[in-house]
Amino acid sequence: MPTYRLLLEYDGTKFSGWQILPKGRTVQGVLLDALRHVTGERELSLFAAGRTDAGVHALGQVVSFRTRKALSTDRVLRELEAILPADVAVRDVRLSAPGFHARHDATGRAYRYQLALRRSAFGKRTTWWVGLPLDLEAMEWAAKLFLGRHDFKAFSKRSKEQKSTVVEVEQVLVVPRGSVVLIRVVASHFLWNQMRRMVAVLVSVGRGELQPQAIPDLLAERIPLPPLAAPAAGLFLEAVRYPGEPFRLPPLEPVGVPPWE
Repeated sequence: MPTYRLLLEYDGTKFSGWQILPKGRTVQGVLLDALRHVTGERELSLFAAGRTDAGVHALGQVVSFRTRKALSTDRVLRELEAILPADVAVRDVRLSAPGFHARHDATGRAYRYQLALRRSAFGKRTTWWVGLPLDLEAMEWAAKLFLGRHDFKAFSKRSKEQKSTVVEVEQVLVVPRGSVVLIRVVASHFLWNQMRRMVAVLVSVGRGELQPQAIPDLLAERIPLPPLAAPAAGLFLEAVRYPGEPFRLPPLEPVGVPPWE
């Protein structure tokens, strides 16, 4: 059975997440309906590299599926472009190696979070408006303390569902772009809610509510995390890494909101 790979972007605002649910509009459900129409096959299974939650966006989601017969990738892309809703776009369709699995074969993922320092008419869907100046130097210092191999059990609500809560964090960037602050994290994988809780901690540091040196104590559960995670609206799955392939990250510029002061 041929295996295909899609590169997908979507605005998660009006979705109840990636995964099909008994109720609610999901990215997987919308894409599955479109692919059934295009391929003529009903028994399709879609596997995504990241099972994004309600309201979370994607710039570079990877999805794999198999079919009974070979498909023209150009035709599939063209027909998906014609029938998918405006908040989902397939950037690429290609034949992949037999047995390729978008989630299991991934060796790294990159997420970005967008903070807004001023209220924007365009920003509600794609940023968290923090409304206060942030100490970016303190946030950068705190971000470095996340680097390396750590147990992120305290940062995940569903830690009991994970085989392991140890994550290798390779990069944490805090980058100002005008009235927007972008936070990028590259890691081996992410636990449920981990990224949004990391952002909430960095914002607490930026507001002076936490000291940067508190990060090791938070990881070790010696002190409690901020009570709320960052809102879903500012979170994007940027890219997924696979063995033997170049890991291309999108430009670190604001998406969906003007960057000017």
